[in-house]
Amino acid sequence: MTEMNSKQYIALAMRQAADVPGITPGIIGRDIKKVAVIGAGTMGAGIAVCFLGAGIRTVLMDQSEEALAKGKATIGGVFAAGVKKGRLTPDQAEGIQVLLSTTLDYADLADCDLIIEAVFERMDIKEDVFGRLGKIAKDGAVLATNTSGLDVDHIAAASGRPHDVVGLHFFSPAYVMPLLEIVRGKETSPEVLKTALFASTIINKIGIVVANCFGFAANRMLRGYGRESEFMLLEGANPGDIDQAITNYGFPMGPCAMGDLAGIDISNFVNDALRAEGLVPDDPRLGVMGKALAAEGRLGQKTKAGNYDYGEDGRTPIPSPKVLEIRDRVAAELGIEKREISEEEIVERCLLPIINEAAKILDEGVVNNTGSIDLLWIYGFGFPAAKGGPVYQAREMGYEQVLSKLNAYKDADPQFGDVYWAPAAALQKLFN
Repeated sequence: MTEMNSKQYIALAMRQAADVPGITPGIIGRDIKKVAVIGAGTMGAGIAVCFLGAGIRTVLMDQSEEALAKGKATIGGVFAAGVKKGRLTPDQAEGIQVLLSTTLDYADLADCDLIIEAVFERMDIKEDVFGRLGKIAKDGAVLATNTSGLDVDHIAAASGRPHDVVGLHFFSPAYVMPLLEIVRGKETSPEVLKTALFASTIINKIGIVVANCFGFAANRMLRGYGRESEFMLLEGANPGDIDQAITNYGFPMGPCAMGDLAGIDISNFVNDALRAEGLVPDDPRLGVMGKALAAEGRLGQKTKAGNYDYGEDGRTPIPSPKVLEIRDRVAAELGIEKREISEEEIVERCLLPIINEAAKILDEGVVNNTGSIDLLWIYGFGFPAAKGGPVYQAREMGYEQVLSKLNAYKDADPQFGDVYWAPAAALQKLFN
């Protein structure tokens, strides 16, 4: 049982997160007067909105006028929605967008203070972008990658100036979600890290500094959450059952709906990358539903079909008989028998892997304290703040109960239980 209530605990976590090792009071960040965003898709446009809303001149770059036109339309739509909701006047919305310019040419980024790459999540594409940026960006420019989990050091090396490179991992929608995961590479300079923290402040984000590793902190913990939701789907729980259990727990959105929002093709790509790196076992269940849905053209909200169907607004999930048909076929091919899965089991199987992975990233120094883990989940994925976060909940449960439940799920899966459920050697550290 924790000694502080969740509100006190979160306040303390915020203070701890601001104390970043190596960032002393004498370190001065760099000015940010002009920002560039490379990639005019949903994420890039959303990042541009953040800086435009802060009154900063922003350049949006892409490879075609068509892509730029779509990006500008997305940005315009966000500010138009702000007017409709009474948050902005029409004149304010128009004035903000005067700060936006677009380009197809890297040379137009030469005077930018901060350049953020938001292109497709492929290492070869990002290497090409940073190779170009290393040549054209002015001295002192901060070069940032919005990768959600690729090796920041590898990306930084491609620039030829890795001391200027940092990870700025925005969460979707970028202009809504309050978290900014700041990834410190091996050679990221203290000045660049201080600038990244400053950037998070001016765009009203909660900046949490983490170390570089595959998936960083947030998405690395998310893997077990997503894995178990997919496994429970194969075992007989419907997407609505899983999401209802998680929203009843207090999340604004369940894992199936969240997967549709992020894009099933993106999760498929991440699973393929994990397999290529040898970071997951040879389990035929892993990612199989994502592949099956994608094969039917169901990529999530972007195609109005994923784990759910989507109506005219493209956002409201509608239970899909087609998904259950696909699920039943895939489960039969894998020899998985359908069974009833309780709401309690759904919550446990989604929460416990987060707790177990949290112990590992704390032990490895990916995060500096347990409070940062809970902030990542509250502000990045909507973990109910009233429940304090996964580590806070682990302490509420107590070490012995967490250990017992992990071992029970480990024993229930004789083939892969040791990989997925074996209690982390450092599990006790979460309770110190």
